[in-house]
Amino acid sequence: MTNRKKISPGLVLFMMLMSMTAGAMCLNKVAPIVPVLTESMGLAGAGQAGLLISVFVFSGIFLAIPSGVIIAKLGYYKTGIIALAAILAGSVTGAFDLGYAVMLGSRIVEGVGLILLMTLGPAAVASSFDDRRRGSAMGLLMCFMAFGQIAMFNLAPRIAESGAWENVWWFTAIYAAVFLVAWIVALRNLDVSLTAAAQAKEAPVTEAPEGASAAPAKLFSKDVFLNPGMWLIGITLMVYLIAEQGVISFLPTYLAEVRGMDAATASSIVSIAPLVGIPVGIVVGMISDKMGSRKKPLGVLMLASAVTYALMPTWPTGVFIVLVVLFGIAVMGIVGLCFSAVAELVPPAQGDMAVALLNTFQWVGIFLSSSLVGLLIEAVGWDMAFYLMVPLTVVGAVCTFVTPKLR
Repeated sequence: MTNRKKISPGLVLFMMLMSMTAGAMCLNKVAPIVPVLTESMGLAGAGQAGLLISVFVFSGIFLAIPSGVIIAKLGYYKTGIIALAAILAGSVTGAFDLGYAVMLGSRIVEGVGLILLMTLGPAAVASSFDDRRRGSAMGLLMCFMAFGQIAMFNLAPRIAESGAWENVWWFTAIYAAVFLVAWIVALRNLDVSLTAAAQAKEAPVTEAPEGASAAPAKLFSKDVFLNPGMWLIGITLMVYLIAEQGVISFLPTYLAEVRGMDAATASSIVSIAPLVGIPVGIVVGMISDKMGSRKKPLGVLMLASAVTYALMPTWPTGVFIVLVVLFGIAVMGIVGLCFSAVAELVPPAQGDMAVALLNTFQWVGIFLSSSLVGLLIEAVGWDMAFYLMVPLTVVGAVCTFVTPKLR
């Protein structure tokens, strides 16, 4: 392979991170302006608003595993173009405000883009970095959700206040368009480059054939589905996301409607959690690399997050920002640890399929999160909804500690 065709690991990580952030912004752009959308679209309470958030990942429940096959057939480069185009198309459609049903459909289209990127991104980064740097790189990659949350929790309320909520959708459309163009220009040799990186880990190579795909030779492996460790880590990731995404989606509304904060201020305070989470995700990855363990940091953080949920109903409003910081420290390193654990649970040839399976648990968790928490808020009230997240998260911690083969 000539130097002209090589794509540096740093560029791969940057493009995957920024592209996945486009999807994360779309996922999180509803939560900060729920009161505005409820009034404008005539939504019927927290349950319907929650569905507008969680339907984004509905197709991921069915596409997560097939997405691995799609990448294998089309390659990473073409799949990324399709993914970013879907995010762009969904954002533009939603911006026209054609009613609740059309909005739900556009959210699903946006979600298809992120679903493809969430299988593609971790696999591409894992192929690009060696064992010594993979945990740190994956920790940074998984900050994509934090970047999306920070952007939307701070920008969306202010954009909606200054004009119309539709401008939030135009903003995410422009962002997606920028990185779609960047992807087309910068990553045209992505598949060849990743193939060479994968081959270099097995034997020294100097050149990868033109048109070679970085996709695994084996498109489907039943061994992944028979691996108990994958199911346990999948359950950990799922229950974590039900609690974390459900709570963070409604926390701005809670602070505004129950604690009496200004809506924009409430969203900005909640955005501190993912802001804190960016260095936390990186540091947790580095610590796990140095410890040679994913199990201990993951289990401890799951238990720590349970404590923060238990404190939310009674924490004083005047210093709620302190709890948000603690929440960010507890929850924002967990996803990276779950995906890093895959390398310990399955052999390299099963890596893409294992990531696809883990993504299925991820999308089930996110889909259930806002819908379930929204329904709980309506059924049992805010306080009990927070308290019910505690045993849910403890289950995830137990699954982590009993996962075989996980160090």
